[in-house]
Amino acid sequence: MRGTSSTSFGEVLRQAESASQADRGALEPGAEELFSVADAIDSSNQLVRTLSDPGRPAEVKEAAVRSLFGDRVSPQTLGSTLEVVRRRWSQQEDVLDALELLGVAALLDLAGSEGVLEQVEGELFEVSRLIDGSGELTAALDDARENPSQRAALLRRLLDGRVHRLTVALAARAVGRRSDIKPARRVEEFARFASERRRRAFAEVASAVPLNESQQARLSAILAGIYGREVQLNLQVDPDVVGGLRIQVGDDLYDATVLARLSRARAKLVA
Repeated sequence: MRGTSSTSFGEVLRQAESASQADRGALEPGAEELFSVADAIDSSNQLVRTLSDPGRPAEVKEAAVRSLFGDRVSPQTLGSTLEVVRRRWSQQEDVLDALELLGVAALLDLAGSEGVLEQVEGELFEVSRLIDGSGELTAALDDARENPSQRAALLRRLLDGRVHRLTVALAARAVGRRSDIKPARRVEEFARFASERRRRAFAEVASAVPLNESQQARLSAILAGIYGREVQLNLQVDPDVVGGLRIQVGDDLYDATVLARLSRARAKLVA
């Protein structure tokens, strides 16, 4: 995406990430819902035009989304979809790309929280090369071009048990959307998106009470200064953190809780 679309996507992605902090377990089902919403919209050219038309009032777009998906998806997925249609996009296809990439980002964030983001990224590149290097597989995927679900099922059967389950889900999605882009290139696009996500640092932050937006922004700025790149905060409330914060970035642990300070003081006394 470029220009207006790039800006709009950055905004909706930040909102979606903030909303997902409260329930990491919702990332995978939420991603599947976003893919389903994108496919449902893609099935109607009129609906795509309606939701991407910059001259159409936002209220009309929102009403259409609520009518179609209000009772079919989670509140978080509905909220993300509404955020997408409220914004301006350079091309109508960018609305579909935005919804799909929100789902992809959710699966990659889950991979990050599970510590397998680098593995998933590498496996996606390998899957892309596998498709490119196999004339038989390329032909099979091309033959099923008019049946994306068949292409996705074919790739799932091939990859299940050989790569991480999130790699399977992402690769199947890549080939399972109607697109003029070759399947290998679609998988490669997801791999490159994963690479961009991996260049960000992930911080697991535990606090006794929820951090407000100002505190989150201040902490993000401090960590970005330390690591030299953007740091995504995965927030959780832990009653055992009596005061301060406990922050884990990769192998680095910053434990500034009251209990930790008492423990260190006790250890000094014993020594």
